[in-house]
Amino acid sequence: MKNLRYISILLLLLFSLSGCNIQDPKYISFSTKPNNHYYTDELRNKILSNEKFTLYVFDTNLYKEIEVPSEENSIFENFTNTLTNDNYIDDKVDAKEPFRLKVVFKDDKYLIKVFNDSVVSICPWDGNYKEDIVSIKNLPLRYNLYDFCKHIQNEPSSN
Repeated sequence: MKNLRYISILLLLLFSLSGCNIQDPKYISFSTKPNNHYYTDELRNKILSNEKFTLYVFDTNLYKEIEVPSEENSIFENFTNTLTNDNYIDDKVDAKEPFRLKVVFKDDKYLIKVFNDSVVSICPWDGNYKEDIVSIKNLPLRYNLYDFCKHIQNEPSSN
């Protein structure tokens, strides 16, 4: 009787552990990131192929999300087109971001964390690699995402 109990426990463990065998790891990536601007290139390619997107500014202090009017989307398109290889850095940012930009396409979402007027990070909603860290110090002031978020936050709502 005890042997039957041990055999049944052993079989139960074998069958439950066989469920841990990963055949198709979608979110586990053991490879390295191809380059330090991988996600920005994905985002830029979607914008250049004229995929429609909606842009949202999220204020992390007030927990308030504001939809950006579509006529204001051009600043984001210009921002991505202005970036060069020199803008990407490999540093890690430990600060809390005051704003987040959410870029929503039909099938994908991207998150841009705006830390201050000189550093942002770009990643998809569910990416496999670490986010792209972008220095925006040397970009023209009209493409500064921090100032853009403040502008959208202070703009009177059209509701």
